[in-house]
Amino acid sequence: MKKYLFFLCLWLTNFSFAQAPGNALIPVERHSLTSNYLQEERIFQIYLPPNYHFNPAGNYPVVYLIDGDYNFQYDTGLIELLSDVAGIIPEMIVVGISDKGSTKYRRNCTPTGQSQKEGNATNYMAFIEKELKPYIQKNYRSSAYDILIGHSMGGLFVTNYLLEQPAAFDTYIAIDPSLWVGEYEIIQRADSLLKQRKTLGAKLFISLADTKQMGVRQFVGVLDKYFPLEEDWNYEYYENETHGSVGLITIKDALQSLFKDWHISRQKFYSFKSAQEVLDHYKFFATTFSTRFNLPSNDLGNIVYYYFRKGLTDELKLLETEIATHFPGSLDHFKTSIALNHLEKGELKIAEKIYRERIAVNPLSFQSYGGLAKIFALQKDFTQAKQFSKKSLEIAQQVKVRQWLLNELQSKDEEIQMQAAKQ
Repeated sequence: MKKYLFFLCLWLTNFSFAQAPGNALIPVERHSLTSNYLQEERIFQIYLPPNYHFNPAGNYPVVYLIDGDYNFQYDTGLIELLSDVAGIIPEMIVVGISDKGSTKYRRNCTPTGQSQKEGNATNYMAFIEKELKPYIQKNYRSSAYDILIGHSMGGLFVTNYLLEQPAAFDTYIAIDPSLWVGEYEIIQRADSLLKQRKTLGAKLFISLADTKQMGVRQFVGVLDKYFPLEEDWNYEYYENETHGSVGLITIKDALQSLFKDWHISRQKFYSFKSAQEVLDHYKFFATTFSTRFNLPSNDLGNIVYYYFRKGLTDELKLLETEIATHFPGSLDHFKTSIALNHLEKGELKIAEKIYRERIAVNPLSFQSYGGLAKIFALQKDFTQAKQFSKKSLEIAQQVKVRQWLLNELQSKDEEIQMQAAKQ
């Protein structure tokens, strides 16, 4: 157990290059497109996970965030925390849709024909479904799994979207939705529409804070009336949260529930009889979510460490073959984890060979350049150590790693520079 913990700490410190940032400077892209349905330019932000630029293989589920400018920072920070620090959900792309001001935002989120006939949700849904989503699918490595999140008026929009077009998204998350709009008209409409369905048509997570008269309980009553045994919807009442604070905990609980068991605990790993069972675990998620995921970095590194120290070469070969086929975005991390184990064992030539092979296959493998820098520093060849360290830093900046990691790489480079100066 002590060896396990030692390796985990070592691996996080030196080679875990897909973890979450130590600051708030997460790179964000801001784009716009002209909407024929809304007759205006629409602005949106794109969050790309840490592995996106480094691994050209694999794809990602997409979260579409209503009121994107207002909620974007804390939502993307939370998603990066859950995926790349905790490793309990997979990485995702987040699209934050600008609100264009509160008046227009409320109109676009209100069901068409509601609130003095000013509701424009039909056109807003058409913009998302027929213009924004095709743009994202064309320009980014998005998978076929989409999630829609909205809070307050955005929650009303999400709820209405589920009623009108349940197949448009795989999961809907409505945070303390304003279902009171239009004298609770959406409750009556839900009763009329849902009684005609055999299933809800998608997953729904709906929350309620300590707010009053939101209409959430009435809507949940309709869900329970027609789908009392269905597991595709979940309601949570957060009595200690305000309307403003309930968003964070709702998204956290919803995503953790959605990707339940994604993380392989130590106890669960020890219950597996072979590497094939590990692979089958992740294949289940890949199939369920129609996504070629990157495997969680912490879990994969620890799995490699376990099989390597046990001398289970057949299991490692199986992992390599299956990862290359089903999880290609994780192959580089698998190979550099193998190299790290050889390096720590003092088998520098084997480690060097693996690192060089990875660079030949993936020139963006800054981990491999960093590994070579460490090998040559250990051999007192500081000329090559400095060259490889510099290259590792340059590529890391190119693939837009988080600032905390650049700090770590710069620190390692300074150590090599200091060692070289003493020679």
